[in-house]
Amino acid sequence: MTKKEFLNQYLNAEKEIGIKLDQIARLRELSTKITQTLTPDKVKSNSENRLESSVSKIVDIEREIGASIDQLERTRLQVESVINSVPNVNQRNVLRLRYISGMKWEQIAVKLNYDYRWVLRLHGKALNKIAIESHS
Repeated sequence: MTKKEFLNQYLNAEKEIGIKLDQIARLRELSTKITQTLTPDKVKSNSENRLESSVSKIVDIEREIGASIDQLERTRLQVESVINSVPNVNQRNVLRLRYISGMKWEQIAVKLNYDYRWVLRLHGKALNKIAIESHS
């Protein structure tokens, strides 16, 4: 695993959780839609089956999200630990904004009041100073 791949683990895990949350929202939306059929018995049966199935899927995904959030926090702590090992505060700030906050290079430059190229240079220097062997 490269240094960038290691540092990107947190944001990747966060994106996965977001996708699962979107799945839950879609399932909730689908479970509230009622299709009309000709007889009231079928409407009730279809609605109950759909709702029961959706609720079951939602509960399963919520369990997955709970486990993913626990793993996300562990990953964040590992990434933070590696970032904190960089002695230069400016380099740490660039790494933190990029790999924890998920900012783009341009946003980091504006936030830190640096030139875009300087941000990239600080990032490169910071990558040269980190070691991830014990964390992967």
